[in-house]
Amino acid sequence: MSITEEPVPPPPITPGVARALSPLVRRIAAESSDEGPGLNTYLVGIDEIVIIDPGPEDAGHLDVLCGCGGDRIRWIVLTNTDAAYSAGAQVLKERTGAELVAPAGFDGADEILGDGYKIDATEFRITAVAVEDGSDGRFSFVLEQERTLLAGDHVTEAGEIAATLPEKVKSYRIKSIAPGHGQYIENASSVLK
Repeated sequence: MSITEEPVPPPPITPGVARALSPLVRRIAAESSDEGPGLNTYLVGIDEIVIIDPGPEDAGHLDVLCGCGGDRIRWIVLTNTDAAYSAGAQVLKERTGAELVAPAGFDGADEILGDGYKIDATEFRITAVAVEDGSDGRFSFVLEQERTLLAGDHVTEAGEIAATLPEKVKSYRIKSIAPGHGQYIENASSVLK
């Protein structure tokens, strides 16, 4: 007789608390006015940090980001220019001196984000992948060293995905997905079909 073990569910997402998801990725969820946690903000790196989707202009959330990253925050990037993802970007830039890399037309950007844009840090490389052609300001990012797709809401925890993404990230052989809301997806092949 064999005993089948049930998979252990991930711990709940607690807004304002940093959770390590991998050696290079931490998640901090913003507070939400709805039930459950809000937008996931990701900190990638150790010696140098890129913040993906700083989220709302919420002092408590930005304090946590600065507390976790401090003077090691070098870049701020956006998967979406909607205020829920980006409203805190300018304040975070002012507080940290980080370079703000955003799609064309986003006020205060230091660099314009485009398909294939790369950030080469001491420990990692992140490459931007335009969800369509980039003109709509929607991007995902590939953390090449861990083969992780930092997807924003272009992939959901339920496995819904922007139609163009699977083909666009195929060459990266993605192993895991960090969505804009909800839990980290460890088995990307279940979503990127």
